[in-house]
Amino acid sequence: MKTPLELSGTGHAIGSRIIRNADVATSLGLPQDWFQRRTGIVERRATDAHETVVTLAGEAVTTALKEARLGPDDIGHETVLLHIQNGPTHLTPSAGAVLSGHLGLKRVRVLGIDGACAEPVAALEVAETLLAMGRCRRVILSAAADFLWAVDPNDLGTAGLFGAGAGAAILSAEPTQGTPMAIRAIRWETHSDQWELGVAPIHAKHPEDSAVRLEVGYYTMQGMALARFGKSTVPGVIRAAMKEAGWQPEDVDLVLAHQPNVRLLTMVSRELGFPASAVPTPVSHLGNMGPASLLVNLSLARHEGRMPPGTKALLTTFGVGFACGAAAIET
Repeated sequence: MKTPLELSGTGHAIGSRIIRNADVATSLGLPQDWFQRRTGIVERRATDAHETVVTLAGEAVTTALKEARLGPDDIGHETVLLHIQNGPTHLTPSAGAVLSGHLGLKRVRVLGIDGACAEPVAALEVAETLLAMGRCRRVILSAAADFLWAVDPNDLGTAGLFGAGAGAAILSAEPTQGTPMAIRAIRWETHSDQWELGVAPIHAKHPEDSAVRLEVGYYTMQGMALARFGKSTVPGVIRAAMKEAGWQPEDVDLVLAHQPNVRLLTMVSRELGFPASAVPTPVSHLGNMGPASLLVNLSLARHEGRMPPGTKALLTTFGVGFACGAAAIET
């Protein structure tokens, strides 16, 4: 049995601008339902003029802190902020430092993590380890993504997938007013020989009088190859986590997964024997929010009352790198 924890607060934020995939399809000369039939995604969320990936992260963390009955003045060296971000606002300092400054968390300790889709499960293990060893009293786990700027609007493989959002969860090893949560198992893997399945490269750096202009390539994804590799690796990681937890598929009440698209989630769920009712798919109206997807899904499930005491939930992530992970938790 892993260290008992408390989930004292969750929060999420999504871009305020709605992109309808029917409109995207029409603009590309395709039938209105072209993207929906292939991905199950009806619409997505994007940032508006007043929003950035940092403001979305700030809103998600603020909601989680409020739910945990904490304010900026309550957060100091006893707290670690683990922040995952996909969508740059600064090259330096780290995205986590920018976020903590935005929130006025002057003394929080910050650890930034690269912003690919699978990282939240690895970050959860870091959080559990820090708390179990008494290295901190609480961990704020946050993730935010705004990847639409790197998507080619004419690339049919990616144009209908991505959305902007952020999620946050606050974990503590001490009793709080939150939800008791035991982590029964965590497994994650990295298959770096597959790193080229999805890339957004920097092609060149152009020094100018007052700035350096970066030439960044659009994100390109080998969608079919990525899906095949995911289907060959992710179920094994999930089964390993369930075995460590002593669970069978019928024991699992809820599967909170990274949200690539509805069709891929449906295929993986069927292979593992999970009923569709146990696998929420907010991606259908929010889009793929990269590393934020899992924490947004967790926040939605908790606020919708889907995690009462005694719930056995699987958290699972996967994505470019190639990396994947699964955690078995019980409330």
